[in-house]
Amino acid sequence: MRTKVGSLFLGLGLIFTLSCTKYPPSSERLTEDLVVITQYDTKVDFNTYKTYSIADAIMKVTDKDTTPMTGQSADAILATIDRNMQARGFVKAVTPGIPDLGIQVVYFQNTNVYTYYYDYWGWYYPYYPYYPVYYASYTTGLANIELLDLKNVDPNNQRVSIRWNAFIRGILTGYHTVAEINGKVDQAFIQTPTLKTTP
Repeated sequence: MRTKVGSLFLGLGLIFTLSCTKYPPSSERLTEDLVVITQYDTKVDFNTYKTYSIADAIMKVTDKDTTPMTGQSADAILATIDRNMQARGFVKAVTPGIPDLGIQVVYFQNTNVYTYYYDYWGWYYPYYPYYPVYYASYTTGLANIELLDLKNVDPNNQRVSIRWNAFIRGILTGYHTVAEINGKVDQAFIQTPTLKTTP
C-alpha cells in the first residue's frame, strides 16, 4: 500500500512540475509573433536602380551549419519578394551581366532548451534526495532580407553596400501559414514606400 501511495504522490508531483514549467514570457518568445522591422539608406535614390536578381534559395544559419532551405514556405517568401519588386517597377535580370540590385535572404534559427530541477525529500526517499530533470524547448527564427547595391561596388575593397533590409522574427518556425508569412513579407515593403523605381 505504501508503494502505491508513494507512486501516486510521485505522479502528482510530476503533473504539478510539468504544469508549473514556465514558458518564456512574451517579451522573449519569438515563435508565435511575426514582427517586421525595416531600415534603408535614406541617402539613396532608388529610382537610379532598374534591375535586380534574387537568390534561388534561403540560407539557413544555425549553431551547427549553414544550409539552403527548401519547401513551400521558403519558396513562397522568395516569390513574394519577387512580386513586390516587380510591382515597384524593378525588372528582374534574365540576361548575362550584373544587375543593379541583388537580393538575398538569410534565416537565423536558434533552439532554446530549458532545464528544470526539483528536489524531492520525505518518507518516499528517506535516504537520498531525488532530483528529477525536466526539459522544455522552443525554436526562434529571424529572417533577414537584404537588398545589395551591385551597381556601386567599391573598387578598392570590393565592398557591397546594403541599401535596404527587413527583419522578420518568428518566421519559418512552422507556426504560421504561408498566407501569414507572405503577409509579413508584403508588410516589409509597405513599410518602405520609397523603395520603388520608374521602369
